[in-house]
Amino acid sequence: MDLAKITHFLHRGSKERRLSPTDTRVLEGWKWSTLLGYNAAVKKFKTFKTAIGESDYNLPLSSDDVYAFEAWAGRGANDNGAKKINATSLTHYLHALKAWHTFHDATYPYHTEKRVKLMLKASGRQDATLPAKQGKSPVLIPDLADLFRLLLAEDRRQKPGPARLKKELTIREVTTFQNVTTLTIHEAKTAKPGELQTIKLHHMNSPLCPAKAIERRKQATRTDFDALFGYTTGNRRVNLTKRRVNEILRAVWSDL
Repeated sequence: MDLAKITHFLHRGSKERRLSPTDTRVLEGWKWSTLLGYNAAVKKFKTFKTAIGESDYNLPLSSDDVYAFEAWAGRGANDNGAKKINATSLTHYLHALKAWHTFHDATYPYHTEKRVKLMLKASGRQDATLPAKQGKSPVLIPDLADLFRLLLAEDRRQKPGPARLKKELTIREVTTFQNVTTLTIHEAKTAKPGELQTIKLHHMNSPLCPAKAIERRKQATRTDFDALFGYTTGNRRVNLTKRRVNEILRAVWSDL
């Protein structure tokens, strides 16, 4: 757990504090992705505090803090809604502020709930008046063909990362049966802490059969510790990480 990425959440208000073993255990109760979201919300609240000239503060927050933050961040009838966040995101932010209090063993002003609910409804109505964002166009088969040709022509696989054996999918997590192939996923975001998640891929009589695709990936590996998604160059096996693949795809899509 890289605590440097959640420093805003770890601060008690604007005050830095040393973590105790109890604090660490409490943090372990949340998923890492959840903590990152909470940290983003607390960072937004700190931006609000700075904007109103109150950079020095502590927990617990007052009811006025909660109301003022909602009014500052959410859309209202007579403000510039372009720079505001929508009511759904603001609801998540307020939930994060409650978790922030829980972590620091501070009492959140829950008596604000009824008024905040009305304020969120008002913000939601203002959200509805904004023009809808244009949706992204779907990725079609010709797009995938262009992607394949461009990747084949250019080497965009530099700086790959090593497999993290507890999280990356290796061939040891693949089990093939007569009519189905299963993938065992460790630390899945949708699973409970410590729980393994199983994905079942049914065999299909089609070029797009997912089970056959996994079998081809297995055949391309050399050891049980090789990541399922990777490639071999010379005598070296290179394991692709999610971050690196996303970087490559973003670069390629911009060229298409």
